[in-house]
Amino acid sequence: MKLTPRLKRFRTERGLTQQALAVLAGLSRQALNQIENGSAVPSTAVALQLGRALGCRVEELFQLAEPAAQLTAHLAEPLRPTTTTRSQRALVGRVNGRLIAHRLDPQQRPADLSRAADALVTRTKARTCALRPLLPLERLEDTLLLAGCDPALGLLAGRVNQTSPAARTLWLEATSGAALSSLERAELHVAGAHLFDQDSGDYNVPFVQRAFAGRPMVVVTLAQLQEGLCVARSNPKRIRRVADLARADVRLMNRDPSAAARRLLDRLLAREGLSGTDIAGYDTSAPGHLEAAAAVATGAADAAIVTCGTALALDLHFIPLAEERFDLVFPKDALADARVRLLMDTLSSSALRRELDALGGYVTRRSGSIAAELN
Repeated sequence: MKLTPRLKRFRTERGLTQQALAVLAGLSRQALNQIENGSAVPSTAVALQLGRALGCRVEELFQLAEPAAQLTAHLAEPLRPTTTTRSQRALVGRVNGRLIAHRLDPQQRPADLSRAADALVTRTKARTCALRPLLPLERLEDTLLLAGCDPALGLLAGRVNQTSPAARTLWLEATSGAALSSLERAELHVAGAHLFDQDSGDYNVPFVQRAFAGRPMVVVTLAQLQEGLCVARSNPKRIRRVADLARADVRLMNRDPSAAARRLLDRLLAREGLSGTDIAGYDTSAPGHLEAAAAVATGAADAAIVTCGTALALDLHFIPLAEERFDLVFPKDALADARVRLLMDTLSSSALRRELDALGGYVTRRSGSIAAELN
């Protein structure tokens, strides 16, 4: 990250030569000259010494370089269905040499309303956009883009950022299908998924094989997660299994067709000899686990399929239906990326495992293990 030094101005205002200030700060004149002309970045200790010698604060002596006036980026396809293109705020990272801009969309993700943007979209043409960055370009270059539906990805990103503030990881909420599609378009670095393939009885790997045929990929397990029905805390309608969703007094909050939760529901309905036409609310679509559970918590629906951790977070009653493997997927050559290696190290850490265990609904004994390497 570049700094704009204002050292010379303060030094000359105080009538000091470079040699005099260097002596006061305990530096060589050559080192001071490099700091003044911006060719060297001082350590924290040196910056504090200079501030003390000149009688001013460090932030007065050095300022972050202003972001570029405008950048050109690839505008990513929306990770969730959207009816608006009015949002001008975006999150940005560089993937395979391209700057990628993902629009923030409070209409589909209410949390985006309070999420700080990386840049403003000033002009679009097809899938290209002009950006006015709100952060230095170096910060955008350091960003790893991670997408998937489970809130554990937010914890993973947060723990990575705590470990290494210089390497930033952003979680973009998306269904498993949408995350894999975005990864296929090279609009992400890492996708999270928990998709079950009935033919093979395996999770995620068959979907990755089909989507990335011939391309070396890595599939790493984040955790096993419990997925099931969430209902009001006291379960007043005595909902106990998927077949109860067909009752006339029960209304469902469903998920997008590309969501693993929707696929699980369809499999279980088929086992019961039921279809979507038998379920009130089947045609509804909450954009994520939290929104689906919130519909139940507010009384807008009687049931929804979500992860156990989501149900517990909203103080809802949870009825387990399946334990699914949630994996992270990325190209094999991404292992050369220090940001991806840091993500994998954090995934295997005891701190993340303890936090997921505390949330409830996660089994972490395989966290960080490789589920498949596809060549």
